[in-house]
Amino acid sequence: MSASNPVMVKNRILSMLAKAEYRRLRPSLEQVALHANAVLYEPGDAVRHIYFPNDAVVSLLYDVDGRRTVEVAMEGNEGAVGLAVYLGGVTSCNLSIVRDAGTAMRLEVKALTRCADQRGRLRELLHKSVHGLVTQIAQAGVCSRFHCIDARVARWLLMTQDRVGSRELSATQESIARMLGVRRSGVTAAASGFQRQSMIGYRRGRIEILDPRKLRAASCSCYGVIKRQYDSFLK
Repeated sequence: MSASNPVMVKNRILSMLAKAEYRRLRPSLEQVALHANAVLYEPGDAVRHIYFPNDAVVSLLYDVDGRRTVEVAMEGNEGAVGLAVYLGGVTSCNLSIVRDAGTAMRLEVKALTRCADQRGRLRELLHKSVHGLVTQIAQAGVCSRFHCIDARVARWLLMTQDRVGSRELSATQESIARMLGVRRSGVTAAASGFQRQSMIGYRRGRIEILDPRKLRAASCSCYGVIKRQYDSFLK
């Protein structure tokens, strides 16, 4: 993780702020490069910064049995990473790791609190972003219990596409299986079926979404629930 040259802010929360409010916040924001597999927080770490991803995707992972972790949510340009501290927490309760490299705007927690206490939309957007995150985590629990692997893989691909902003995704069948907490063979079968139906193209380490409409039809309802929750306030 390192500082990078200035680019256009693509984070949807920050881009929705009024110009005057963003100008107040801007001196406290630092653009950083987030490298793949970089750990932002481990369980128990003090949360000192909030990250507003531009084009990076961060996985929120929870420990299963001391040997495995499962993804309960992903954060991209629709949200922020580290918002538990905004609700009164001081340490991270999960592992936050960069899944897709990119950039983010980093803000010290003290600066966030100061700016959110001033007049503007930041406080409202942060509250709604937390609501979106809670919805994501709740749906992940429903999804893992009641929906088939094919539908879960389709949901995961669509959610990743939304956050990366591209139909070209960097992922392996093994990494998807690890995120979903399922066997690789199940992901392989799902991906093979999607490929036969021309929904995706796959070569090791790269997945191209060829037909988002068909993939949405193959996905479970969780994708729509989560997307509508974020789109309801990110307009």
